Amino acid sequence: MTARWNARHLWMALLLAVSVTLAACAGLTLQGEIDGLMKEGRQLYSEKKYDQAVDKFVTVIGKDPTYWQAYLWAARSFIARGNWKDAIANGRKAFELSPKGQDVILVFAEALYGGGSDALKNGHYAESVNLFVEFLKLEPGNTRAWLNVGKAYLGQKDFRQALSAFAQGLANGGGAERQELVRELLDGGVQAFTSGKYRESIDLLKEFLKYDSKNLQAYLNLAKAHWESGDKGKALDAFKQVLQLDPRHEEALRYMLRR
Repeated sequence: MTARWNARHLWMALLLAVSVTLAACAGLTLQGEIDGLMKEGRQLYSEKKYDQAVDKFVTVIGKDPTYWQAYLWAARSFIARGNWKDAIANGRKAFELSPKGQDVILVFAEALYGGGSDALKNGHYAESVNLFVEFLKLEPGNTRAWLNVGKAYLGQKDFRQALSAFAQGLANGGGAERQELVRELLDGGVQAFTSGKYRESIDLLKEFLKYDSKNLQAYLNLAKAHWESGDKGKALDAFKQVLQLDPRHEEALRYMLRR
């Protein structure tokens, strides 16, 4: 009985050992296959054969949906093609699987920025805002992104959010985009006035005047915005600033006579 029991357990142990060995071999075989596909995909990418490269990376994902490097390289390939939707989807998946993986944040951010810029250029302002807002969570100090998200908010006529974005960009120092950020404050103030958003116009123009205190056009628009909002006292103060810069300014003089 004991000999039979020992033989049975020995047989089961051998079966288990064989199973473990086969599983290990299968794992090694799969990893070897994935390594080969990734190498081929990267080579195709370096040769600018992006569609063929994507096929290799997609095949890897099919074999191992958690292999973040495949999503990363797929995102790179889609970026190179200007396919922002798929670039963002793959970059986001790589980020979800391995947020600290090498180059993951860099590539995901590039996809978001490219998609946001493309949406802005084509007038898809809501999409642009969403993508730049997500980008700024990764790179909050990127002044160009603050400028672009501000422009997208202006496209939506969301003047308060536009002001906040431009102000944030300037708070970061502005960099090479400083003059453009300041100019967008003035343009936004004029747009808000034209849209009948007088309070938003006032806020944008007052912020602009912090950076260009001698701008006659800004004071004129500020005065008119105060006038239309019903605050005649502040309107007259702003018209006086216009007349200090140009004592013969006809429109300012007409308003002063109407007080």
